[in-house]
Amino acid sequence: MNQQSSRWSTALHHLKHVLRARDALRVTTPIGGVLVPALRVGVSMAIPILLLVSLDRIDLVPFAALGSFTSLYCRVDTYSRRAWLQLLIAVGIVAGVAVGAVTSAASGGDIAKVLAVAAVATAAKLFSDSLALGAPGGLMFAFAAGAAAYVPQQWSDVALHVGVAAGSAALSYALSMAGGMLHPSGPQRVATARAASAVADHLERGTPATRHLAHAAVQRAMGTLSSGRATHDQLRGHLLHARRVLHRPEPGAAAALRALAARVRRGRVPESGGPAAETEVRSPRRTPWQAVQPHLPNAARMAVAALVSGLLVAAVHPDHAYWAVVSASSVLQATNATGTWHRALQRMCGTVVGGLITLVVFSFDPGPLVIIAVVVLAQVAAELVVMSNYALGLTFATPIALSLVALRQPGESFALVTERVGTTLVGAAIGTAVSLLLINRHIAHRLEHALLRCERAQAELRSCAPERLAPARAGLLSSVFALRDAHSLADGELWPRQKRTQEVLDTEHRAYALLAESVPVR
Repeated sequence: MNQQSSRWSTALHHLKHVLRARDALRVTTPIGGVLVPALRVGVSMAIPILLLVSLDRIDLVPFAALGSFTSLYCRVDTYSRRAWLQLLIAVGIVAGVAVGAVTSAASGGDIAKVLAVAAVATAAKLFSDSLALGAPGGLMFAFAAGAAAYVPQQWSDVALHVGVAAGSAALSYALSMAGGMLHPSGPQRVATARAASAVADHLERGTPATRHLAHAAVQRAMGTLSSGRATHDQLRGHLLHARRVLHRPEPGAAAALRALAARVRRGRVPESGGPAAETEVRSPRRTPWQAVQPHLPNAARMAVAALVSGLLVAAVHPDHAYWAVVSASSVLQATNATGTWHRALQRMCGTVVGGLITLVVFSFDPGPLVIIAVVVLAQVAAELVVMSNYALGLTFATPIALSLVALRQPGESFALVTERVGTTLVGAAIGTAVSLLLINRHIAHRLEHALLRCERAQAELRSCAPERLAPARAGLLSSVFALRDAHSLADGELWPRQKRTQEVLDTEHRAYALLAESVPVR
């Protein structure tokens, strides 16, 4: 009896740890990369919508808005990465619209629509995780498919609707790439500013978490720089200095790095004295299977949650069942159960507040033009705050979704808001439950492999010849990142029971101490 009680107590302890709410609603201050992307999103959405209004085709506005979601991605990616990645995203969003439009035109029933949207959500989850798209992940693909599927359509409408979405996506892509002519090194400057700020944070706080974030930010910024460009060489010099200070703190370094971050973010790159003789070694390229395979368990969770939430809501209120699928998709953009729970809390809070704001707006009985203005302004506002906290972004994103529906269904404001809140709660709850019940049993093996890899990398750095120092350091740093990622994933899951936290921290500490010993001196 006592043994059984102990097991239940342990299980409840683990569940309480996974469902911790700490930091879920904490508001952070992003460093750069906020205002310009937000304005770009607003322009990307406003131009096609205003064009359709001038042509008296307000009925096509929702499809133009769906295409403009392309601009939500690649906020601070370099223009070389953005050129191909955002193109894939545009094609994916338009493909989602096409899937939804064809399903609707084919007179697919509620089950067919849920299956179609769930399939898009699952594929989008795998796509976004494998390519590390960043926020909003695969969410907008699922939303595009759902919104198109639940608009009554004839076959004669499909080409027009998909064409409008494609044209809007093409405009978003063009506007996003146009920034390269005005500030070609903008993404690199933002990444460098964020790295300098992260190093300053660690120098002031000195925790294992801030140390990891600082090293990751420096490594990420290094990866954005190209050789042979004067500005990039100066940025590289500053990053190498930040890395040395990170290993060997100096008096006043934190304040100097914050001042550097502010200057770089405003476009003023001071002289760095040139990069030190430290070679940057790129990580080896992964095969497609290596990129996809680790994310299959989360894609399976997405498939189950999307189907269950969509079919459940469709059985009760089929008009907007895709809202439940989108809600489940949203919370499952996280990588583990704790992250899913945090996003569920954020989505529920943001949706409730956003719904109340929508009710206030709709109480004035706005016309179509006012609703369109609300959509554009809310989209800009959402982009300004979403990086600080997802709940804040949902506060403005909720009026967007409801306003787009209101263009087709005027006079149903209260019913729309209550349905939106209800389906969001259902989708978020089911997404969280699935993340707890569908256990990824490969997590323990991944953590074990990461620990062994980090130990081997330390041994290699200790015994390597001088000419192999740079690649050995790069290999060790890569193994530390992999170890932290594996542990973060395991720590947010109900399984494995033994998270091996202290072992991970000790291994990580030894690795960073070894890196500090081997860092080149200017």
